[in-house]
Amino acid sequence: MTDQLLDAAEFRTTVRAFANREIHPGAAFRDETREFPAELVKRLGEQDLMGISVPEEFGGLGLSTKTQLIAIEEVARTDAALASIYTAHYLGLEPILVGGTEEQKCRWLPRLASGELLAGFALTEPDAGSDIASMRTTARREDDGWHLSGSKTYISNAKEADLVVLFAKTDPSAGFRGITAFVLPRNTPGVSYSEPQDKLGIRSAPTYTVYLDDVVLPHDAVVGTEGRGGNIALTALNRARIDVAAMANGIALRAWELGRSYAAERKQFGHPIAEFQAIQLLLGACDAQLVASRVTADWAADVKDAGADLRRAASVSKYVATEACFSIVDQTVQIHGGAGFMRESEIERLYRDCRILRIFEGTSQIQLLTIASNAPSPRSTDF
Repeated sequence: MTDQLLDAAEFRTTVRAFANREIHPGAAFRDETREFPAELVKRLGEQDLMGISVPEEFGGLGLSTKTQLIAIEEVARTDAALASIYTAHYLGLEPILVGGTEEQKCRWLPRLASGELLAGFALTEPDAGSDIASMRTTARREDDGWHLSGSKTYISNAKEADLVVLFAKTDPSAGFRGITAFVLPRNTPGVSYSEPQDKLGIRSAPTYTVYLDDVVLPHDAVVGTEGRGGNIALTALNRARIDVAAMANGIALRAWELGRSYAAERKQFGHPIAEFQAIQLLLGACDAQLVASRVTADWAADVKDAGADLRRAASVSKYVATEACFSIVDQTVQIHGGAGFMRESEIERLYRDCRILRIFEGTSQIQLLTIASNAPSPRSTDF
């Protein structure tokens, strides 16, 4: 085994021990109460997990995306809601990392990478989901700054984040090319929030509708340059899709563990059900799907770190992992039988938590369209 693999194994062992000790014990209570895990978010920063792949020059660890995936997977294995907060933080810092000026990177990234600040990402609107060019939130340049008006919805970390990267139309007639990204700090006057939205799963990871009533931001709040927000958003989402794949793999890993454990303990006809071929078939399918999903995510991480075109790899990894996760969790509920349908069962929570993964950061159908439109030529050796 190479030193790199040994380091990865050691890193996983360390993060898993932390997650087992501090994250997993309260996950069910947080799901029931919808309590935002502020102290655990702080602990992620104290464990140096909030800027794993951020370059060292901007205060991060400068490690590989594969290393970041390990951390996300292990957090998701113990609490999918905390993993959702965690991946939303990485999504929020990505626009600054990929599109910000040098000054913006130096101003914001070190504090985001250390965990001093929590980030969010505000793109979706009531009438603009996958079709971001139809957004209605506007930003108008005046002498005293940019004036923003409109609303965003389903925004993770919105109220808890110290800064949110928010997208608005600075040229409503220009469609996609009229979108600009802004850094919106916490407690900016004119910003208000709905109550936390009542969700099926990941319930302690709050989402909100965000309202902007003539919010004034300084001229230097623009991330990068005016009119580049659409490209910045899609680039950030492509990079974040690999993180969502890791989140899916963490949930799937926990489901597979629960399935194996239950099958070994549950007896029917005088034997553990793990001895029955029907259960072995379910567990074998889960194992195969999880291996394929993790390999695919690692491949996408390598494509990202190589600086290559990420669109196809990111969509493949998210599609494969999130669809596999739902299948694995569903098969594990089947192994549990009626017990898996009860609210006190951990697998029931995982069933609710995993459903959103095939929707956010681009639905499975959007991923397939992206894959199809970015497929290599049949004559290419990339197949």
